Parts: sequence; structure tokens; C-alpha cells
Amino acid sequence: MNVLFICNDPTMQLMVQENVEGANFRTLANVDVATQYLETRVPDVALIDPETGVGRQGDNGVRTFLERFSALDARFGSVVMLRAPGSEYEVEAVRNPRVWTWNTCAGMDGGLDPWERLNRSLEVASSAPKARNFRAIVTFTGDAVTLSVEENGISVIRDRPLLTDADSKATLEAMVIDDLEPSEIGDLRKTWRSYKSSGCNAFNALFGPIGKALISNEPNESVEFRFDMEPMQFQRRFALPLELIALAVNDRPDGFLCNLRPMARRALHIKKRPANGDHLPHILFVNAGSAEGEFSILGDDNPARRWLPSIRDSTDAQRERLEDLRDRDLCTLEELTLEGFNERCEARGVKKARSFRNALERRLCEPTDEDTAIDILHFAGHGISQRQTETRLILPAVPPRPDEAAKDADLLEVRELAGWLPDNVRVVFLAACQSASISAAEHLHLAKGCSLVGFRWKVVAKRIPDFVSGFYDAHLRERKSVAGAYRAACQKAQLPEDPAWVSAVALAAD
Repeated sequence: MNVLFICNDPTMQLMVQENVEGANFRTLANVDVATQYLETRVPDVALIDPETGVGRQGDNGVRTFLERFSALDARFGSVVMLRAPGSEYEVEAVRNPRVWTWNTCAGMDGGLDPWERLNRSLEVASSAPKARNFRAIVTFTGDAVTLSVEENGISVIRDRPLLTDADSKATLEAMVIDDLEPSEIGDLRKTWRSYKSSGCNAFNALFGPIGKALISNEPNESVEFRFDMEPMQFQRRFALPLELIALAVNDRPDGFLCNLRPMARRALHIKKRPANGDHLPHILFVNAGSAEGEFSILGDDNPARRWLPSIRDSTDAQRERLEDLRDRDLCTLEELTLEGFNERCEARGVKKARSFRNALERRLCEPTDEDTAIDILHFAGHGISQRQTETRLILPAVPPRPDEAAKDADLLEVRELAGWLPDNVRVVFLAACQSASISAAEHLHLAKGCSLVGFRWKVVAKRIPDFVSGFYDAHLRERKSVAGAYRAACQKAQLPEDPAWVSAVALAAD
């Protein structure tokens, strides 16, 4: 490997030459001399110290050199060596596939010793270009928000500060309390314009100039976004409409991040759950679509009564989509209804369940030797959440005795469901309105370490089956991660001026 090294620091020159393996160095003191050198010979890699000379090299000098180098030999890449994190060259490294960065100040960078990291970067940069697979990780810790970017598993940007100005901070903080849920009556076009405006403001406030570099239409590039939050940050940050962040306001209904790129939220330091194993995943399909009737909206001083209709058509359609995957040998499927559970109890000679709640609790907490271990729990039915209160899933009412009046719908707290979950459950899909809440995130994702998919707002029940089939088809057939399957579901369910898919939220633990 022939390396053109632009650096006028003797100590740095010696350190690099001693630690880089299998390279022939041509060391020059500045970019002007290096530009003249390019007229007679093109190296495999140009290694640049931006602090060469008095202070940091100017943008024009280094960028002009990079353009000249690229024009002379389009096959290979170049490495920009950084001694100062947060530099403008980090953006260049994302924008330009020929540019890599290396931070000599970091004791560890991307899990690698800094010198091992430099050797790997030089090796990659001097080879034929490969598809660029990025992972952009936004981390919320305390009052700090940072961005790290990996390219093909190698760190390009590490802990770059975001929200560095007061206006950006204020914009994002205001969105935490901004209620974007569409009204039950009104103009949906106005709702979409509100979504787009909020998405544009959030994207620009959070990412700033590096945002445009991260979003590319190049066919050989992919980016997965992950939003990591400290457990203490869930209450403060969870309501941010991260799924709706958009690069620009436009007339496309699919211009949001949840549709354009794989993405998911994630708790920092959560124990990683294994992805799909070699065995067929077993799905417990909790069919609560027949639940209907009145219940009290909790959390108010004067609880209001609400009546909910049966959504059996929607839940039956979801079951049919999963049955198709089962018939293609992509999973095993078990439907839970009170009637079905009691039929099995009768066949086994055990006591029947008195209620849907009791049947679900016994299936999760008291499995028999004949029961298959559950990998994915899919709840299909109604849900209700209010800020600062528990999320409830609505179960079919307890069947009344002959001399009793009909009972209200049965409300199951997500906290209680989480306590029943076996340890082997790795994904919980709550196909219910208002199920993607702080409460669900804390009890199912933080406490139990499950991946979680749910819906932030009230959604039209007939739209959910398309989202469900899109998610499971990608997750089970294409073996995509939760983030990738979430994106596929958004694409499958998208319909102009229908807010169902933009209401969905995914928290990944894989």
C-alpha cells in the first residue's frame, strides 16, 4: 500500500509510520506540495493531518486536494486523520465515500484500539469500494444529545454533540408537549401539513448540517437510525415525534424517517435479545377483538364513560395474515381466546378459566408441558392511554352469570401483562390504539428487555392488518431486524392522508 502522508509534525509522523503495517510512506509537509506530487504519481491512499501547518488546514486547501485526488483515481479512497472530534470533516466522511476519519485523541474508537482502527480504515480505503451501510445512533444521556455514525461496522463519527444552540434545544423541547394526534373530526390534509412541518423542524433541530449527509438516494448506501435513551430520559424524551422527522417539507405522504429508513428507539444498556434463531418462532396471538362495551376513562377527576365497538373483523384479518406465514413454515401460531383456552382445558381435564384475563394469565404464567415456548406475543384489540397514567389493554368482559347483568369491558394494565411475561418472549406487538406509551416502554422494553411495537394514537382498526403483515413478512421471511421490519410495515400500510402508519412506534432489543 502506497500512502501519501500530509503532516509536518515529526512526532506524529513517527507514530504513524511505526504503527501502520505494510505501507510505503511518502511524507510531505503541506497540501500544496502534495498537490504537485499528484501530477506525477497517484498513491493508493492519502492520509491527511488537518492540523498541519499553523493551526488547522483551511477547508479550501484540504477539500480541493480531496477533489483533485478523487479525479485522478476514482477506484480507491482516502483517509482524513482527525485530531479534533466534532470537526467539519466528520460531515465530509459521511458525504464522501472516499473519506474516512480517525481521532487520535480517543483512547478507544468504535470498540477498536486507535491504531488498529487506523490500519483497518487504511485497508478499507485502499480497496475497491463496497456498499456503504451506515448506522446512525442518537444518544440521549442526561442533558446531552450526541450522534455516532458507523460505516460498515467502523466508527466514522463518535459522540458528536447535537442540539448545540438554544433555538434547537427549545424547538425539540416544545415537541415533547405538542399533541400531534389527529382529531376525530376535521381536515386530514391539515393534519398532514402539521406532521410535515413538525418533522422538518425536528430533523433540522436535531441533526443540523449533518442531516443532509446522512440521507442519500444512492442505491449502494443504506442508513439505519437508532435513538438510544437513558432509562431516566424516557419520561422526558419518549413523546418526541422521532418517527416523523423529515428532511424537508414536501407533498409526499411517505417522506418521514419511519418510512424512508430502518429506525427504532432503544433503551441504553438494555440486554440485547437474540434475533430469530434456527427454530421457528412461536407466536401467541391474543385475540381480544370481540371486546366491546363501556368502560371508564381512568385518570380524570370525573371519569367519563366510553363505549367501544367490537373490532373482530380487524383482529380476524390479522390472524389470517399470520396463518399465511404459518402455512409457509415461517412460524408456529397459537390463538388465545377464552373459548379456545377452555376447550383445551376440557381436553386436558383441568379447570376452565373464568375470564379472558384468567386464561391469558394462566397461559403466560402456568404453561403446561404441552404448551410451546412463546417467542412473540401479539395482542390484537383495543387500548387506551393517558399521559402520566397507566396504559390499559381492553379484554372481553367477564361472562356474566345467568342472574347477573352484562359487565363492563375488562381493563388489563400493561404493568400487569409485563409481570406475566415468560423470559423467552423477545417481541411484544400491541396492535391496539395508544399502546406505544411511556408506560409500555418502561414495563415491557426497559424492565423486561422485549422489543416492542405499538401505536401512539388512536388508529383505524381496518388499517392495522396491512401494517401487521408488512412487519411479520419482513421479520420472519426476510429475517430483518425489528427496525427493518418496522420500516417495511410502514411502507406496506402507507396510504395518503391516513395517519395509521405514522402512529406506529418501534423499540428494538435485537
